[in-house]
Parts: sequence; C-alpha cells; structure tokens
Amino acid sequence: MKIGLISDTHYGHPSKVAIPDWVKAAFKDVDMIIHAGDIESRAAYNEFSNLAPFYAVRGNCDYQLNDLPQHRNIDIGCGILTVAHRVGYARSSMVSNTRVLLYGHTHLAVINQQDNLLVINPGSPSMPRGGMPPSVAVLTADEEGVRGELRYR
Repeated sequence: MKIGLISDTHYGHPSKVAIPDWVKAAFKDVDMIIHAGDIESRAAYNEFSNLAPFYAVRGNCDYQLNDLPQHRNIDIGCGILTVAHRVGYARSSMVSNTRVLLYGHTHLAVINQQDNLLVINPGSPSMPRGGMPPSVAVLTADEEGVRGELRYR
C-alpha cells in the first residue's frame, strides 16, 4: 500500500486551493491520502478527495472544517496509522498496534524510527519553516514493514 501524507497546506484563500503539480506528482498512484490538519477550506478538502481516497483530521486553523475528527486510527494493512495535528494528541490517541504516528503543526519535515514506531511529520507544501523546502511524504506499507520518504518541491 502506498499512502500520501501531507499537513499544513493552509489553502484557505481561494487563490491557494489548487494543489501544486509537484504534490500531485508525489502522490501519483497512491492508494489514499492522509492530511494531518490545517487544510483550512472545504474547497481544498474536495480537491484532495478528487486525487484519491482522502482522510483528514482537524488542525488548529480548520475553522471551516469543524466536522473533521481530532484524530484518526487508520488500518494500513500491517498495523494502524494514528494521526492528529499535534504530536502530543497523536501520541495519546495511539492504540496497541499503531505502527505509524503522523502529525503536523510544526511545518518541519521529519521521519524518525522509534523502536517499532515510525514517526512522520510531512512538513508543509506551502509554508515550510526552519529554512526547509516545501514538502510532503509518501509511506509504503507492505509485508516488509513500513517506510517513509520525504518528497520536496
């Protein structure tokens, strides 16, 4: 299974709703896309939904998307991916077979293996921080385990 991971798009303004071509290319042939919050608009949510099955959680700037859950536990075949916007809430939402912890909020891209847990923040494709380039991540989950890869503009 191949999964597109994204966070902190901040596509609230109508001129920013279009998903950049480099993000579409990074998510080519993914089985699903998971957004770790701060989408900001229903139009952007719908754009992502047109690319692949789409799951999202509510971020601190998602005032127009109050119906989104605070966290999700998603079956990725070899375990569970737990996602929430802030890392602390994501950690407190983990279940016994969580294999991947996905969070956003910091706009800093990171992939870190912590024992049996793969921790990923895909950064931000529109507002990266810390001098980092715009980024997303792609997760591969199969019989060999889980692997994450950052993709940059």
